[in-house]
Amino acid sequence: MFIMITIARFGRNRQPLVPLPGLCLAALLAASCEEDAASPGSVAFTATWTTEGPEVRIGSVDDPDYAFAGVSQLATGPGGRLYSLHSREALIRWWTPDGKPAGSFGSRGEGPAEFGFPSSMGFFGDTLWVSDISTLRISYFDAGGTFLGSGASGANLNPRDVNFTSPLVPLRDGSILKRTPAALWRIADGLVTETPVVRMDAEGNTLSVIWVNPHEARDVRQVRTPMGAGLGYQPFGDHVLSTVSEHGLTVLHRRAWTGEGEARMTVARIDFYGDTIFAAGVPYEPVPLPSERIDAHVHDLAQRIEPGFFEGTTRAAYERAMREATYAPAYVPPVREMIVGRDGSVWLRRFEPVELQTDDRLNEWWVLDAGGIPLARALTPTELRVMLVDSDAVWGVELDELDVPYIVRYRWVKQG
Repeated sequence: MFIMITIARFGRNRQPLVPLPGLCLAALLAASCEEDAASPGSVAFTATWTTEGPEVRIGSVDDPDYAFAGVSQLATGPGGRLYSLHSREALIRWWTPDGKPAGSFGSRGEGPAEFGFPSSMGFFGDTLWVSDISTLRISYFDAGGTFLGSGASGANLNPRDVNFTSPLVPLRDGSILKRTPAALWRIADGLVTETPVVRMDAEGNTLSVIWVNPHEARDVRQVRTPMGAGLGYQPFGDHVLSTVSEHGLTVLHRRAWTGEGEARMTVARIDFYGDTIFAAGVPYEPVPLPSERIDAHVHDLAQRIEPGFFEGTTRAAYERAMREATYAPAYVPPVREMIVGRDGSVWLRRFEPVELQTDDRLNEWWVLDAGGIPLARALTPTELRVMLVDSDAVWGVELDELDVPYIVRYRWVKQG
């Protein structure tokens, strides 16, 4: 099979990688946005991965050793043990490789080893770090949950201007990677058009700008009612996605195709000092977005809202306002979600599930290796919220018929 993908690699580059409009990364990329007319419409993968299982299932309705309220993040540690972060409980649990409870640590509070709202975690060797966006500090534990100490996150947040806060990630040199957050209403009103990702010291001093995240007003759905404005990301949105891992900052430009030029998205990885490791242009086959689908989404959402919400207005008027505020590209965005694997691979979940001849629907992922080269097409159950992937297995969360969460692990079955 033929693969058409443009890869650009760079050495030292102290300038931030600034996303520009269009289907390519502009002048920063050495690769041209112009492709041969005979280029294929999408990447052709020679391998397909499917799942088998689940081979591990953790959770319970009534057993306190296995029950939990929800899962914010999963990570694997020494000896293959699994760690689960539960932000609402301000707690971390850890499990044996076969899914048996091994212990837990953390509690709600402001003291040592306590959390306000733990948002992310990761490992430095055998040391687990946990970032807390409420207490604005990072705590460190050994693999068994023993508290080792904590330090300031370097953040300086004004709650009035913040609707969301991206994870604060400590780096091995003692600095901290932080995204300057922006209130969604500021983005919707056009007051904020970019937010930087910066490397800071523990006192909050900026050491360098790693990357600048672009924003457009259309990225936020702002529904105005007599009760105020309802804000959230667009259901058919195509804003830039980014995620931080031990491998660096990975960025996906996924604007929906406009009908002109070649349909392609751009994946880039940037190290913690602002250098571009790779940039890959990935072509895809665009899928139309019928207006009827947008209408159905808006109508269904309006019907599920409690009547008391419509004080000073009507359900029909709210539905019209929501329809007007919904971004409606002619084509669906190519990707709905991006995850970075433990080995640095990039996993791009296509916006639309695929339907098999058996009428089953599965989520389709395009997998690029740690250098941005196409590796495989992977299929996962639609009910699985993928949270952790590696070359052998995928971990995630599924809900049962009572909406009770379960942590599950599926094994990859690789063909091709």
